[in-house]
Amino acid sequence: DSGDHPSAEVLYTQAASAAQQEELGQCSFCGRKFLCTRLEKHSRICSKSQGSKRKVFDSSKARARGTGLEEYQQWKSSEMPQNKRPRKNNWRQKHEILIQTLRQARQMQQVLSKGRKVSDLPPLPPIENPDYVACPYCGRRFAPQAAERHIPKCKTIKSRPPPPPQRR
Repeated sequence: DSGDHPSAEVLYTQAASAAQQEELGQCSFCGRKFLCTRLEKHSRICSKSQGSKRKVFDSSKARARGTGLEEYQQWKSSEMPQNKRPRKNNWRQKHEILIQTLRQARQMQQVLSKGRKVSDLPPLPPIENPDYVACPYCGRRFAPQAAERHIPKCKTIKSRPPPPPQRR
């Protein structure tokens, strides 16, 4: 305790009593509460800051400005397609496939632990990835990007082998 400076506790009680004497007012822009003596000044500043949105600063563009990299970035951004398809949310279907696979694995472990052959089990049903895209020409299934490459090539093939047998 130094005699010159009041303690934090004393300062806190003084501030609390001052706040009780003066009423708090709410800012109409941001909703925060201030002492009425400070509210007017805050409202002027808050109205200016609420009216304008700051542009997001991109440091990579700022570093590239005036160099050869700037031209490359502009060329690259114009080349990239802006309309990407949203990904399908099929987690439930994938979850069901996972549970089915785990059940089949458990069945196989039980058969093996009893000393029987795995060939005694019924054949496993095929698992198809729901994210894959089917080619309309050959019936094969591909990941979306691979399908974009494959389908135009498959369309022009003249001597095409017969499509694979359809699974049930």
